[in-house]
Amino acid sequence: MKDIKENEKKTNFFGNMKASFSGRKFRNGAYVTMVSVVVIVIILVANMIVSKMNIQFDFSKQGMYTLTKDTKEMAKGLTDDITIYYLVQPNNETDLFKNIVKQYDIASDKITVVNKNPVLYPQFASQYVDASVTENSFLVVNNTNKRSKYVDYSDMLIQEMNYQTYQQETTGIDVEGQLTAAIQYVTSTDLPKMYVVSGHGETATGVSFSTAMGKMNVNVDTLATVSEGSIPDDCDMLYINAPQSDFSEAETKMIKDYLIAGGKAIITLNYNATSLTNFLSILKYYGIEVVNGVVIEGDSSKHLSNYVNYLIPNIETHDITSGASDNSTPVFMPDASGLKILDTKRSTLTIEPLLATSDAAFSKVNTSSTSAAKEDGDIAGPFNLGLEATDTYNNITSSIVVYSSAYTFGEETATYSNSDLLTGTVGFLAGDKDLLSIPTKSLADATITVSQQQAIMLGALVVFVIPALILFIGIMVTLKRRKK
Repeated sequence: MKDIKENEKKTNFFGNMKASFSGRKFRNGAYVTMVSVVVIVIILVANMIVSKMNIQFDFSKQGMYTLTKDTKEMAKGLTDDITIYYLVQPNNETDLFKNIVKQYDIASDKITVVNKNPVLYPQFASQYVDASVTENSFLVVNNTNKRSKYVDYSDMLIQEMNYQTYQQETTGIDVEGQLTAAIQYVTSTDLPKMYVVSGHGETATGVSFSTAMGKMNVNVDTLATVSEGSIPDDCDMLYINAPQSDFSEAETKMIKDYLIAGGKAIITLNYNATSLTNFLSILKYYGIEVVNGVVIEGDSSKHLSNYVNYLIPNIETHDITSGASDNSTPVFMPDASGLKILDTKRSTLTIEPLLATSDAAFSKVNTSSTSAAKEDGDIAGPFNLGLEATDTYNNITSSIVVYSSAYTFGEETATYSNSDLLTGTVGFLAGDKDLLSIPTKSLADATITVSQQQAIMLGALVVFVIPALILFIGIMVTLKRRKK
């Protein structure tokens, strides 16, 4: 009897075990286990492949470790053999610098990156530069034409004073900007020369402008036209930045003579400046008329929130504006005048729009008025805010580019697509559309700029739509539970 019970227990045990292996729970558990094993194997294999192929992904803000499209295109177009020497001791590299410069080696088979120990080879850099070099710096050498450019460590870090701690803080990096500029320098045979006109209360060029010109390898000098008999022969372009007082007849003739002979000019305007008869005659010679007053934008999507005179213009299709069009940030034109194309322009002139307002824009003639609404005497739009005019006569071509805001290339707008607009303008007039000025990459928290229309929509979303959606979901859940 006892043996029979024992046999029954064994039978039940094995039967239960068999049932457990053939039951639904076991099948589900086995399936989950199998899927988990497969997923783990896939992850391990993918990890091995990524490690073997040195594949990396840049998830940093602003693509901190990734070259911009412009730099990659420039690198692919190189015909000279370039070596970038990273002057650093082993194990003393700055990770950020090391990761960025490695991308140049990947971007072009014409670029080679070589680490050079400045302690082991103290005299190496002296064959290329006269100044002493610092560690974690770069030396860019064109092996074809033997030109070279030194990029110092301090030039690649943007530092600003923190007035709470009274200490310098690093707020941005400029590794790509400086290295790309150095490559352009050593591969360029003819660097552009710009003269900035002075003596008429012009708006001073800021740090951002100077930095951009430096990266584009544009030589910049000032020119007091009142004391000159002619524009220098080496002038590739003039920059007249929002004069407040008029030019003399002699200065006006000198500038016109320079342009007629094939010159180039960038001109910005100050809406507050009056009685500029001679200066404005230069623009009229190129078929451009300045509308009296300051432009107010009636379309809420075309101005900064609460600032109807801080315009967000439509960007027209042109070689000059291609970089600004591709950028995710807008172009801003604060306190701009309206520009019109004269109906009586010469047949030799070609005038192309660059920036324009909406149809709802108007020019407020009484600039001291406290009302943002259109009043009697105000001039209806739309207006151009940027124009490019080219005159071809007797096989000689001259060009001017006019922007109607004194802040077009100022510090106030440098962090927006105005910087791309500057690069495009200078490159177009220099006859080299490939000139680049890669912007600094900020380490600060990203900010969002919204128009008035966007601000209203976001406010409505937060105040009305989201609460209403939550309330609706709550009601539906309650009703469903009651039915049960």
